[in-house]
Amino acid sequence: MFILFHQLPLMAMFVAVLALSLAACWLLIGLVRFAIPRLGYTLGEPLPIRDSIINTCGALFALIVAFSAAGIWNDAMSARTAVQREADAVETALTLSVVLPEETRSELTAGLQAYLREVVAVDWPAMGRSLPLSDAVFDQSEKHLLGAIHLVSRLNAGAAYSPLLNQLLEIRHARLARLSASVAGVTWAQWCAMWLISTTTLLSIIICNSHAFRMQVVAAHLYVLVVSAAYFVILAHDRPFVGRISIEPTAFQQLMPR
Repeated sequence: MFILFHQLPLMAMFVAVLALSLAACWLLIGLVRFAIPRLGYTLGEPLPIRDSIINTCGALFALIVAFSAAGIWNDAMSARTAVQREADAVETALTLSVVLPEETRSELTAGLQAYLREVVAVDWPAMGRSLPLSDAVFDQSEKHLLGAIHLVSRLNAGAAYSPLLNQLLEIRHARLARLSASVAGVTWAQWCAMWLISTTTLLSIIICNSHAFRMQVVAAHLYVLVVSAAYFVILAHDRPFVGRISIEPTAFQQLMPR
């Protein structure tokens, strides 16, 4: 479901999050104002609920948002590092291929160029859909890389081709790190915890201000605006390769022949 939000333009994403939050807000307001008279209280009297509940829930929400944001930042940095490592390793491998016999060099270069094309044309859209690492779509690019590794490893030249083989293995390691980063992000447990805590805090605000309708509406809407901004930031940066501010395959495109 969150993929639908990730694919939206940033302004549309914020509006969608805010609209859902406002709908939940008014639903809770309606439920509270419906339930209070039926519990033996009047809407004009303060309820025996301490404001400290709001502070506690708000602190918990801030804590879990900070925890999730730190994880998102680390995932984004890991993804960018993996992409750059992979592109640098491909460039180095193409440079080191000059030590190979002409026919072998041409075959290796063609294989690496095919790998670059598959990464840009196949891997990137698949990562944008957050497909799992086990999906067969990623096999298309991997077969070119494995072919290059097998090509060099079959050569009987001892240590002469070791640096080249090491770079090809580095490409594979960085590739695995990139694919792992593509499915990283906020877990369902974190989303559920954030939703539960923020909803509980909003409910507490609505209940504590139930004796003054205008203040109830103002306080609830201010909190909804703050929470919507927090959810928006997390959604916009949740998946490194998904959305309008995702990582682009520029480093790979620069290595492809014009």
